[in-house]
Amino acid sequence: MIQLTPLEDSDHPHFAENLFESAFPEVERPEFDDLENRPDNFHFMVATNDDEPIGILTYWTFDEFVYVEHFAIDEELRNNGFGKAVFLNFMSQYGGQMVIEVELPHDDTSDHRIEFYTSMGFYQNPYEYYQPSYHGDGVRVPMMILSKLEMDDDEFDEMREILYKEVYNVK
Repeated sequence: MIQLTPLEDSDHPHFAENLFESAFPEVERPEFDDLENRPDNFHFMVATNDDEPIGILTYWTFDEFVYVEHFAIDEELRNNGFGKAVFLNFMSQYGGQMVIEVELPHDDTSDHRIEFYTSMGFYQNPYEYYQPSYHGDGVRVPMMILSKLEMDDDEFDEMREILYKEVYNVK
């Protein structure tokens, strides 16, 4: 049975740290040790199947939307339906708007990632978006925002402003 458990309550913190650091390039993630200093609306979950760790999911809850910051399934377990099962489980807990940053399509992996989320009903927003630096070095990463509900210009601008201020500490 698929379950999501907060990292602090999980029996698999080393698995979570290793997957977090191996699944995302350094430019697309904060330092793992810095995560414990984040506010209460940030959540780091460990996904398990029958108590065996299979993935991680980090997200933020805001009044206007839920922002999925990182989601990964263990590389050896990918393409077996675990990703979809975990993500649908997570989505069932939250109504309303949900947003995700994904790499722009440039290879089979990025195409597959976009297809994964759109298969669950997410929209590809046509607006230009850059992920600010996690490391204060000014490096911005061009990304695409996917959303559970379609967004107009004003909604997108508000969402971006909230992410930049609350997640990336960009004023």
